[in-house]
Amino acid sequence: MRVLFVTPRLPYLPCHEAARLAASHLVDHLVSHHTVAIVAATGGGDTPARRGWLASRAAVVETVPGGRWRRALSGRPADALGALDRLVRWVATGFAPDVIHLEDALLAPLARGTAAPTVLACHESATLRARDVRRAGSSAWRRLAARLDERVETTWARTWFGAATACVVESEDDRRALAEHVALERVEVIPAGIDDAKHAYRRSGEPWRLVFTGDLSAPRDVEAARRLAGAILPRVRRDVPRAELLLAGTDGTADAARALGALPGVRVTGSLGDLRASVWGAAVYVSPLDAGFGRTARLLEPMALGTPVVASPPTLSGLPGVVAGQHVLSAESDEEFASAIRRLLREPLLANTLARTARQLVERRFTWRTVAERYETLYARLAPAPAVQATA
Repeated sequence: MRVLFVTPRLPYLPCHEAARLAASHLVDHLVSHHTVAIVAATGGGDTPARRGWLASRAAVVETVPGGRWRRALSGRPADALGALDRLVRWVATGFAPDVIHLEDALLAPLARGTAAPTVLACHESATLRARDVRRAGSSAWRRLAARLDERVETTWARTWFGAATACVVESEDDRRALAEHVALERVEVIPAGIDDAKHAYRRSGEPWRLVFTGDLSAPRDVEAARRLAGAILPRVRRDVPRAELLLAGTDGTADAARALGALPGVRVTGSLGDLRASVWGAAVYVSPLDAGFGRTARLLEPMALGTPVVASPPTLSGLPGVVAGQHVLSAESDEEFASAIRRLLREPLLANTLARTARQLVERRFTWRTVAERYETLYARLAPAPAVQATA
């Protein structure tokens, strides 16, 4: 099959940037099985080594300088998107792809007028994300800004997503959100993946430590951290006084999250480049988030690393195949969370069993290879029959 892969960021491995990770692993798999042309935007941080990694793998590599894809106030496509569109059409004329992969919802306008079927990898609903910020806004100004973002994202989805042959998201929450603008049968759920070799299984956590990881500057994550530190942990410590909580973040830390470090048994660390040590070092990973969209990859980390998980049902919604009681424990109320955590701290056989079965599920369904194969299945369904037969 001939795949034209279009991305606003240059793919390369090894890569630690979340925004590039899925595309980089997908490209790495596709080039081994198909003829792949890459059209990518580049930035100042894209070194010759990164460009060389891609050039050694793809049949065609064309780049354009990155820039602003969408105008801030009007929400209309900006000049950089027009330049990328012209390059994609030029490459498509000579390459004759069987399918075109558009990596990022911001590239949706490129789907209009293409001869080949297009797959728009949205990953998550930007409308849901903006709506979440608006509802959790700590000030009138922040709520107003989020309302404007929500309006822009909704208009973008309504205007452009329908041109894609198929849209891909990572959770059912996201799928339902996109279904407001795209026919439900054209929205595919393909969960995020994880590098199972990098995230090696290791049962080495401190016996009384809990951990929550996230963006401690994002309202939804801060609210979950506040609930965990202020309501759930005290209930656990009534029966397990030695229990402690680590709140670990990859980005900046909001004042509200930093202040939680003053509570008994709570420690806050922010701006960590690698969260694996924080997750390995805990006996239980806790996720009391009230929505699952945009957080699928986060939960895969403890499941792969061997740290037992207690999570809310919405958190699990983006992970098909995860069964509460078999791979993780599920809880809704503060007391249910505390009870599940106490069980794992006191019952090592249960903790070890959940950790082992969760890891086995990750190896079966959530490796990058498995994710790539699901994209290949989607491509094959959309591509012309001769292309599929040639691949077979």
